[in-house]
Amino acid sequence: MQNEDRVFETFLRQYRGIFRVLINAAEQITSQYAVSFEQYLLLKQIHEQRNITLSELADSTRTTRSAAARKLRGLLLDGFVEQEAKLDDRRVKYLRLTDKGTDVEHDIRQAFLQSAQTWEQIPTSLTPADITSFFTQYQQSIAVWDRNRPKFQRPVLRAKKDELSGH
Repeated sequence: MQNEDRVFETFLRQYRGIFRVLINAAEQITSQYAVSFEQYLLLKQIHEQRNITLSELADSTRTTRSAAARKLRGLLLDGFVEQEAKLDDRRVKYLRLTDKGTDVEHDIRQAFLQSAQTWEQIPTSLTPADITSFFTQYQQSIAVWDRNRPKFQRPVLRAKKDELSGH
């Protein structure tokens, strides 16, 4: 059991360290344009899928509708994104990048591409292709694990369980 605890703690330490470095690097780039990394992901998705709705955007970025709306609100206020009502159903609003939003999305994309080129400078025997392959395989393994793992079910309180069974 001690060995499992040690492995688990090591995994958590490494995960937090890697995640912190990657998120900080991403935020450093996007903050120069007054957007968060999460907002950039919305800009990118809107750029790639013309006439996307908020619900579709939330689905494609794997977030809730309310979380996407909160992030989108700043993009709308800053003039990066505009909404246009559907002609036959005014309740449906299509999202589009403005010229300003298109420029920012492009500039951030270029900054990320430039940053990715520095991966070649990581002092290791791994090549950039090895690193990309590792992350791809890791992501695929996590996706398989997530589909197959037992889902957590909140325990039913003993008193509630007795009440439901008639005891």
